[in-house]
Amino acid sequence: MSRIKKIPLPIIQEFREDPRVFFRFLKVFDKDSAQLVPFELREEQEELLDALQTGQNIVVLKSRQIGCSTLIRAYFLWKAYISEEPIQHAIISYTRDSADHLHSIDKGFYLGLPKSLQRKLSKSSARTLEFSDTGSTLRSFTASGKAGATRSFTFTSTHISEFAFFDDADDLLANVLSSVGGGQIVIETTPNKPGDKFHELIMGSPQNGWKLCFFPWYHHKNYAKKSQFHQPQVPDMTDDEKSIMEEFGLTKAQMYWRRTQINTMGIEKFRREFPATIDEAFFTNSLAYFPLDILDTCEVVDLGGHHHRHYSDKVQGDRYAMGVDVAHGVGSDYSTITVVSATTRQIMYHYRNNTITPAQFAEVVAETYYEWGEPFTIVESNGPGGTVLYRLEEFGVRNLFYDERGRPWKTVKHNKVAILDYMKECICDRIVCTVDKHLWQEMRGMEITKDAPANHDGHDDLIIATALALWSAKIKPAPSFASVRASLIEDYKKKKRTKQILRQGGHQGMIRTWSNK
Repeated sequence: MSRIKKIPLPIIQEFREDPRVFFRFLKVFDKDSAQLVPFELREEQEELLDALQTGQNIVVLKSRQIGCSTLIRAYFLWKAYISEEPIQHAIISYTRDSADHLHSIDKGFYLGLPKSLQRKLSKSSARTLEFSDTGSTLRSFTASGKAGATRSFTFTSTHISEFAFFDDADDLLANVLSSVGGGQIVIETTPNKPGDKFHELIMGSPQNGWKLCFFPWYHHKNYAKKSQFHQPQVPDMTDDEKSIMEEFGLTKAQMYWRRTQINTMGIEKFRREFPATIDEAFFTNSLAYFPLDILDTCEVVDLGGHHHRHYSDKVQGDRYAMGVDVAHGVGSDYSTITVVSATTRQIMYHYRNNTITPAQFAEVVAETYYEWGEPFTIVESNGPGGTVLYRLEEFGVRNLFYDERGRPWKTVKHNKVAILDYMKECICDRIVCTVDKHLWQEMRGMEITKDAPANHDGHDDLIIATALALWSAKIKPAPSFASVRASLIEDYKKKKRTKQILRQGGHQGMIRTWSNK
């Protein structure tokens, strides 16, 4: 390490061989004492460090506040510190506060080093640390939930924090893989929802090339509290709690800590933020609108990240129905289209885009309308939907829903419940049993509320378009005889099986079934 001056060579050699030697000089803030204390690795951090040193891409599923982020930052600071080459490391986080916090850990570690070990910096800013002798850089980015923040950069390694909460996690990961090339990527996040990209990476490990590091809450020594179960005012452990205690070999102190946390945040949030198992981390609550046991038997297909998503080709002799949900096109909610068979109710096609303007979206709706043989179409007229309807009429689209008073569809409480109930009926009766993974995610997140059912994260765009399409097929079904309908269903199944075989054989459009996980 001839480029590093004023640092004894034996120490540098030890640094290069073992990051634990370097970590002895780092300090962390201790909340209990409100002081900086030496960075001593916990059991989970030791395990994660061993995984990081393999050089593999790592996906971390963790309980909160166990120090994974701190360890990851220490590791990549060490990598930059010992490198003789100008390596470029990126921190990507969902929010600015999170990105700034992670970068502040880097700076805090550096500033806490003894002066003799503080190598000269050529840049030290709110987002960047750069060593002047090697040009090695640690840089943080705020993606604000979007994938494109780092598209024009090339990195040696990347740490992605709160990955599960990005709106377009698939695109983000694709961009990072392209930027990093053969370098190391570390993803750490609390879970968000089942079936998302984070869940997919975990369930695919290690065959997909990612190493999973899972740290359940009960492995963390601080998650215990002096048991009060013997006190008169504290209810004894329930049978469920005793079963959990026996299953995982827990102490009464751990169980009492668990009880206090659940009393504070509720059982559902506790399972998500302090999971005991991987399945528990992605468990959704008992208020789920669509029965989870039914959803878990659906065939969930990955139709890719494109705007246009085809389940199957058109079937000769069939007729179709279409539902349209319109958004403002500002990067939040999605403008969506769903086409279903008016005969079999099978979903045939989705369109999903959150950056297209209502006026542009109307052109896509018109093209889809004519492509699928002028299906009976319900366009939700709430908000920007009026713009789409106006343009569709200009384009000569005729088969549009208007009620007996000539009014377009406007979703309100009573008719939202009606269309969602019919969609649930189609799912539960196994009429619809193959769904795109994004639709499946939305359905798992939809909850029963005092008003109409709603999605806990606000995204129900594909659900609404699909429910409108199914309702369109219900109120204006195709006049097919039973024998014709049976033939169409069988033809649909054969074509779908053929497509699945071709996709799997050609490694295109990976299809994955999440049932019985």
